[in-house]
Amino acid sequence: MTRHGGSKHLKRLNTPKYLQIERKHGKFLVNPLPGPHPKRFCLPLLHIVRDLLEIVDNHREAKKLIGLGYFKIDRKKVTEGRFPVGLMDVLSIDETNTHYRIVPDSHYGLILHKIPEEESLTKLCRIDHKTTVKGGNIQLNLHDGRNILIHVKDPKEPEEDMYKCMDVLKISLPDQDILKKLEFKENNLALIMAGKNIGILGKITKIEKRFGPKASLVSIERDGTHTETLYDYTFVVGEDQPEIDLPQRIND
Repeated sequence: MTRHGGSKHLKRLNTPKYLQIERKHGKFLVNPLPGPHPKRFCLPLLHIVRDLLEIVDNHREAKKLIGLGYFKIDRKKVTEGRFPVGLMDVLSIDETNTHYRIVPDSHYGLILHKIPEEESLTKLCRIDHKTTVKGGNIQLNLHDGRNILIHVKDPKEPEEDMYKCMDVLKISLPDQDILKKLEFKENNLALIMAGKNIGILGKITKIEKRFGPKASLVSIERDGTHTETLYDYTFVVGEDQPEIDLPQRIND
């Protein structure tokens, strides 16, 4: 056991299917640290640098480069190779002025999508939970592990509490100011972020909220075809147009 818990390495044959690696080339792959993104649905930074970007040839060189602070996640330096990079995170390499956003893809699960510099200054985050904290203020718990505190002047009439779970916030990086709220509602655009229909972008046509053992469902329409997905697999990305740049094959 390491002090972080769990092994530093994962057998390649046991890795998630979406990882773009050669499973018979070597025995082990770096294991992501516990973090804001599910372990089975994130990309270790070292894997990105060595295998996806192919900046270096081996583990040692990738670890050294990361340790020198050349890579930023959401505009903050990361020096740990096992750092988990997940959905909507922004990877920046200042030395080459290149930037990437992690987005869902129907073939690979998660991919790096190259974006212009101005895009790297914002991020979409889904509100997964809300809590009331001291003073009646509202804490928004977002999908990537960050929290945003909404100050309330009058707890008895919290006019500032205009946010709901499943809404998506467009925030600035790294200071996480709220720039825009995207409501989880019919006619807004959403991405399917997990499951067998991952990577589909379309308009929400129906939200069927269920209570009890049956899962809540969302219907998404794209080019006249309706796809049903689980409530939790839905990620709003815009109203009439996506608020972020997306790969061409997602838009088509």
